[in-house]
Amino acid sequence: MAAVAALLTVTAACGGDSTSGGEDEDVTLHFTWWGNADRAELTEQAIDLFEEEHPGITIETSFSEFDAYWERMATQIAGGSAPDILQMDYRYVREYAERNVLREFGDDDVDTSAMAPGLLSAGEIDGVSYAIPMSQNTQALLYDPAAWAAAGEQAPGPDWTWADLEAGGRVVAEATGISAISDFGQIEDWFEVWLRQRGKTLYTDDGELGYTAEDVAEYWTFTNGLREAGIVTPADETATMDGSQANSPLAKQTSAAEFNYDSGLTAESWEIYGRELALAPFPSDSGELGQYAKPSMLICISQRSEHPEEAAQFIDFLLNDPEVGELLGTSRGMPANADIREAVGGALTGPPQLAFEFEQAVLPELADAPPPPPRGAGSVKAAFQRIYDDVIFGSTTPEEAAERFMSEAEQALAQ
Repeated sequence: MAAVAALLTVTAACGGDSTSGGEDEDVTLHFTWWGNADRAELTEQAIDLFEEEHPGITIETSFSEFDAYWERMATQIAGGSAPDILQMDYRYVREYAERNVLREFGDDDVDTSAMAPGLLSAGEIDGVSYAIPMSQNTQALLYDPAAWAAAGEQAPGPDWTWADLEAGGRVVAEATGISAISDFGQIEDWFEVWLRQRGKTLYTDDGELGYTAEDVAEYWTFTNGLREAGIVTPADETATMDGSQANSPLAKQTSAAEFNYDSGLTAESWEIYGRELALAPFPSDSGELGQYAKPSMLICISQRSEHPEEAAQFIDFLLNDPEVGELLGTSRGMPANADIREAVGGALTGPPQLAFEFEQAVLPELADAPPPPPRGAGSVKAAFQRIYDDVIFGSTTPEEAAERFMSEAEQALAQ
């Protein structure tokens, strides 16, 4: 993700006000997002509904997998061809907003009255809204209950600890011949939960790192130890994990569990994973769950859009129209609009129903989302994954890697 920060720097002075065309002018908007073909099909159907009701507005679309999306987005922005409407990840809101890529939302642009204030704040910088949540999700363990049962091991549950994960995972790996869980040491998102269980945060209110090199070393020592014990995926397989289902060890059936977001479950998930799965909360040694209600994705308007009013109109339709809400269901996570979420939840079946019921069960323990991370957070996240690869391939120790990571992270935040 270092390319994101590098390429965004050229946009700092390129923003500017733009206005919509005349009332009778036909308008074409480009909307881009990350996701899979299942999400794309539903999104196109929602767009068809919007275009039927708004015959003067045409929505052109494109999508890609998560990692490829950000590389492509950075290139488009640097080249002055940013889409009118872009899907946004919570971790990059501040970075894009402070580089003048995103347009501010006015109070009346989009109706957010049915969304929780704690969720909306994830798209705000100093009280100004730059991104509106499309949906919400939370962190979870997605696991194969049949594999755990076949090993004679109790399934992960609400009261389990990290020691339980290690002990149970060892039994499952030995009994099944596959990894008990996909290695989670390289993903900053899961490290964040681990930190929050210990009363720490990724970032302080001042935008500084909220943890130490010792915290990173402890986390990596634990996860690397799981790898050495054969409990998590081997290094060569872990290095191919990029957030896509195609490269998920759980989907390839070389792992019996993985940490993920519950919004990853769609109607086609059991076909993709090849069997029915279950959800459990993160293990914890402190009694604190550490998870929070996170916008699974947000939606923004580009500063360079020539049609911001029509873009806001489309966003309002996408987030608040009951028919669209029913159509999209949980394809992007649980709808941020509470009224639509309640209506959708009662009609769910299969994997989406599992995700809905899980989120409802843990909701009382979920904290509000933290403020958007500081500029440079994207580079920090990328460094976390890259440097952990050096640990699992044996070219450095967790302690040495942690010191190097902290140095790179501090440099990224200082730029």
